[in-house]
Amino acid sequence: MKESDSNVFGCPVIHADSFVSEAAEVFGMVEIDNDVVVLPHASIRADEGSPFKICKGTNIQDGVVIHGLLNKFVEVGDKQYSVYIDSHCSIAHGALIHGPTKIGKKTFVGFGAVIHNSVIGRNCVIHHGAIVEGVTLPANTYVPHGCILTKQADVAKLPVMPENIKEFNKEVVDYNKLLCHHYKSQKFKFNF
Repeated sequence: MKESDSNVFGCPVIHADSFVSEAAEVFGMVEIDNDVVVLPHASIRADEGSPFKICKGTNIQDGVVIHGLLNKFVEVGDKQYSVYIDSHCSIAHGALIHGPTKIGKKTFVGFGAVIHNSVIGRNCVIHHGAIVEGVTLPANTYVPHGCILTKQADVAKLPVMPENIKEFNKEVVDYNKLLCHHYKSQKFKFNF
């Protein structure tokens, strides 16, 4: 790459009221709204596919990878994104979010889950180790542990979200609202 091309990927725009660990990588056209937490060893890399948007109150936990495919987009309003994560989502440890993908508000993506080329509705729970590829999930969808979901016809066969999982998701969303303020107040005490 020539020096004149060094800014071809754009620069992240991170709201001052968010917390991004020094041990995380955020590269390219990534917009991070207020009260977002990006924890150590997360990689948010808008190089091949871009732009990305992470909306307010979302947390990106340790070891999460967010990446996208070149010139593949999801539509949000009148804009196109490679990856769009709506507000108050929790993307748990080691998850992989690969664009083109949109994740709706207040959705929980469990440990080690993989989401690629999908549109996820609001208040969904995609549990640990699940794989969701090439499908659209309506609001309030529950994808159980380890489920592999690659055909739209299989979405209708998913179980109803159990009440304890609904409550779990609400508790996670409510607690995560506190995370940004906690990490920002502690950032000089911890060396990530």
